[in-house]
Amino acid sequence: MADDCTEGFVTDAMLGKLTTYMRMAGLDAVYAPDEGAVDDEEVAELVDATRRTLVTRDVELAERTDGVLVRSKEVGEQVRELRQTGVTFELDEPRRCSDCNGGLSETDTEADDVPDDVERAWRCDDCGKTYWKGSHWDDLRRRLEEL
Repeated sequence: MADDCTEGFVTDAMLGKLTTYMRMAGLDAVYAPDEGAVDDEEVAELVDATRRTLVTRDVELAERTDGVLVRSKEVGEQVRELRQTGVTFELDEPRRCSDCNGGLSETDTEADDVPDDVERAWRCDDCGKTYWKGSHWDDLRRRLEEL
C-alpha cells in the first residue's frame, strides 16, 4: 500500500511525533491538523484532495481511505509498523522541515543561526528554519538503527 504512494502521506492528529520522525527521514508527511483537518470527514477529504496515503491509528478511517493503520501508541513501534508496509526511514541528508514539511535547501553556514563548527546547513524553503547535523540528528539516527 505505501509503495503505491507517490505524493506522500497525511498523518492524523494521533500521530504528531511520528510525523516529525517521517519528515526528518525525508518523507513528505502532511500533519492533518496543520491543514485544519481534524474530524474524520475533513481528514478523508484532505487525503482525497492531495492524493496522499493516510497514516492513522483510527481503524475505521484507515479502512475508509485505504490508509495505513498503525496500532501502537509508541513512536518507535509506529516506525516499525510503517517499515513493515515498505516505508523507508533513512537519514542521509536533511530534506524536509520537521515543523512545516517544507523542502530544505543547502544554505550558507556563516548565517547567525548556525553554530561556528557546522560544515553544512539547510534552510526550509517555506518557514526559514535552519537545520544542521548535530547531536539531535545523531540521536535520531541511533534510535532508528535500533528499531
